[in-house]
Amino acid sequence: MEIFIVGLILVALMVYASTKIKKVAAEAFERETIEAEDFTISKPKGFIHPFNETSAFAFEAYTKDFGAEPASDFKQSRATLRIISDSTFEAVCKDAKKSADKILSKNYVGNAPEGQKIFLMESEKAEKEVSFFTFWKIIESRQRKKIYEFRVSVLEDNREKFENETSELIETFTVK
Repeated sequence: MEIFIVGLILVALMVYASTKIKKVAAEAFERETIEAEDFTISKPKGFIHPFNETSAFAFEAYTKDFGAEPASDFKQSRATLRIISDSTFEAVCKDAKKSADKILSKNYVGNAPEGQKIFLMESEKAEKEVSFFTFWKIIESRQRKKIYEFRVSVLEDNREKFENETSELIETFTVK
C-alpha cells in the first residue's frame, strides 16, 4: 500500500511539473517588448527570443516551425540584429544591397530622428533552392557611433502568413 501511495504522489508531482513547463514554454511565444540599453523592439506572438550570451546577434527571434520541403532546414521567419561599430552607414547599406539577388524596394527615411539615418530595403534571395524575402532596417546613430543592421527574413511560402509580424518587427525597432 505504501508503494501505491508513493507512486501516486510521484505521478502527481510529474503532472504538476509537466503542466508548469508547458505553461512557461507557451508564454515564451507570446508578444513581448524587448528593452535593451540602446534599442527597443516588439517581438510578435509566435516568435521566440532565446537568451544566448554567445550569439553573434544583439537580438534574435524566430518562429517555432520550420518550412516545408525543400525549406525544412529553415525557420519560417527569423529576425536578427547586428550592431556594427567598425564600418560606415553607406558601407553597411551597400553590403545589404549586394547580398540580395533582387531588390524589391529601397529608400532612405527623410524624417529620421535627430542624429540618425535610416535605410529601408526589401529584397529577395535564394539559398539552397529556397527563396526568402528579407526586410531590412539599417539605422546609423551618430550619438552612439554605431550602425544597427536589423533584418527579418521570411520563407517565400510564408510571406503572407507573417506579413503583420514582419511589419510589426520593422516598425517597432527603434534606436534610443
